[in-house]
Amino acid sequence: MGRTIVTHIEDAPWVRGEPRVPGGPLTRAGQFIGDEKEGPWIHVNSLPAGTVFETHSHDQDEVAYIIEGELDLGDGARGPGTVIYMERHTEYGFTVGSEGVRFLNIRTGAAHTFRGGKIVVRPQV
Repeated sequence: MGRTIVTHIEDAPWVRGEPRVPGGPLTRAGQFIGDEKEGPWIHVNSLPAGTVFETHSHDQDEVAYIIEGELDLGDGARGPGTVIYMERHTEYGFTVGSEGVRFLNIRTGAAHTFRGGKIVVRPQV
């Protein structure tokens, strides 16, 4: 029989940073939904305005869903409701918009991060 994971996004456990102060700016913070060992890995990420992630890739396919704010993948800003799919080993980078961003990042399991073909970050919740 298959597994089911049901969690309201606001009830997801905090693994980085702290909950946002009501009406305050988005800060670097994250929540985790899923199973660390078996997957899925679903992160609710918040990043402050102007954050830049240099070109990188992962060894897992991933889907990002923007909840609030904007991300620019180099071809224009993408806002709330945007779904982004990146196949494993696809190189990409992004810049966070002026209001910060909050987005879901969904992978089937733990992912290594690569830059220039070398592992720079090992999986971490």
